[in-house]
Amino acid sequence: MTIAERRRLTDVARGGAHADLYVRGGSLLNVYTGELYPAGVAVRGERIAYVGARDDMIGPRTRVVDASGQVIVPGYIDPHVHPATLTTPAALARFVLPLGTTAVVADTLQFWELGGLAAFRAAADALMATPLRFYWMIRPHAQSRTRDELKMFGLPALVRALRHPRAVAVGEVTRWPDAWSGDAELLRRLAQAPRGRVEGHTAGASAEKIAAIAAAGFTSDHEPITAQEVLDRARQGIAVMLRESSLRPDLVGLLDALKTAPALASRLMLTSDGSMPAFMRTHGFVDHLIRVALERGVAPIDAYRMATLNPATYYGLDADLGGVAPGRYADIGLLDDLAEPRPATVIARGTIVAAGGRLLARIPEPSWRRVFTSATARLDVRWRARPRDFALPARERYPVLKLTSAVISRLEERPMAPGDLHAALLDRAGRWVAPGVVAGFAERIDGFATTTSTDFNVLALGRRPEAMAQAVNRVLDLHGGIVLVDGDRVAYELPLPIGGIMTPGSVEEAAGREDELRRLLVERGYPHHEPLYTLFFLAADFLPAVRLSPRGVWDVKRSRVLLPSRPRR
Repeated sequence: MTIAERRRLTDVARGGAHADLYVRGGSLLNVYTGELYPAGVAVRGERIAYVGARDDMIGPRTRVVDASGQVIVPGYIDPHVHPATLTTPAALARFVLPLGTTAVVADTLQFWELGGLAAFRAAADALMATPLRFYWMIRPHAQSRTRDELKMFGLPALVRALRHPRAVAVGEVTRWPDAWSGDAELLRRLAQAPRGRVEGHTAGASAEKIAAIAAAGFTSDHEPITAQEVLDRARQGIAVMLRESSLRPDLVGLLDALKTAPALASRLMLTSDGSMPAFMRTHGFVDHLIRVALERGVAPIDAYRMATLNPATYYGLDADLGGVAPGRYADIGLLDDLAEPRPATVIARGTIVAAGGRLLARIPEPSWRRVFTSATARLDVRWRARPRDFALPARERYPVLKLTSAVISRLEERPMAPGDLHAALLDRAGRWVAPGVVAGFAERIDGFATTTSTDFNVLALGRRPEAMAQAVNRVLDLHGGIVLVDGDRVAYELPLPIGGIMTPGSVEEAAGREDELRRLLVERGYPHHEPLYTLFFLAADFLPAVRLSPRGVWDVKRSRVLLPSRPRR
């Protein structure tokens, strides 16, 4: 904040200048003291100038907001968000602002994988002016290991990215085994973290391994799935983000950690992680997380702190965010009842951006052609798939990827069996193909293809290579998306023309298409609860136990290729 801005705020606070906006008649939930008491809030520009009983800063041009009978709370903060999950970050902003979320700490993976540092900067700069404040955790490595990873995720580029004014952490760091073992290359990346903030992903790490992971530099983690895992990490100084998402709705159980360690309430945060559009449409966003905490019996002040002051403090943003106090950004929710965290009115950047559940602010879409500048990133490619691309080498036994849940797999080394699907990961540029066998997905699929894989290549599944090729080629014609083929007929398609990962539509529209896809896959035998995440993570080589990676079928535990990829000819 400049000296001139501070002078304007102090002028208003003294009563020597008029406020631009004044919230009158409400009761303030003070997240600093835990009190609830009557207070007015005066705003000048984008920041709060005064909180208290006086209103002498109201002038003829001051907009007065009547908050009589309402509770004033800080805008909500989600500390771990994937902003390009089917919809664009701007679409996410349009959806979550009316629900009270005014800031998110977002992942950079999609932008970085498709365009490197330049794409991240273009996206982050374009989103700087939105009423939803986007902060960023910068990825230090890819989601799946590739031969050219060090070129894409070079240390100099990471350092430059962390200089962006909204970069607040290194993360999400999925390779905790490398950190645990003291891998020098990864430790060099973690050492660049601003204020030492490293957001980790420690799924599967035992309690005994957490000490070394913390010593390597991990300062937060969103992956605990039990209350004991929360305690294991918190006891080693790791700040824990309690997750409630479409993939893992774990929050009710995680909150039980407070029964053992009530003081944890000052360190815990709430996150929706990467919830899919249909889950958000049905439940909400951070407002849903607070609601679950309240229903679980968490004290209101603790529930609201976990979604406001705690994440702001963790990321070193508490001078700007997390509370309703002078000097902070005027990001405020007005609640009809403290027991219902969905606001009646939302103020962000000092203006009313939503009321009655309706968005009032204009949120322009970034120019995605300036973000994704290469033909490969835009999937503007000439190559086309052929049935022979999906042929398996002659073997008696194959390393079969058997799904035991939506995202967890086990390795079965055996001949192909009825219900198994041919699978392949195909390079976006058409240079290579990694064939494999998948079981436990949906045995009655002729052909299926998608660009929603987290390694951003093209994933194909099916029992008929001709239908798989047709599905892949239709995806390429759409410049990205999801396509299901029955026989030789396209039964479903969802275009994702923005980088092959995002639709230009709204969260609500994407949710409807997601519902339709889930129904069609269930009809064809899909047995799990979250098909989009199954597709996302088939290539994510940090999850157990076997994955379909650019190098081939990958044994995660033993770090070895079981069936190699091959050039497309």
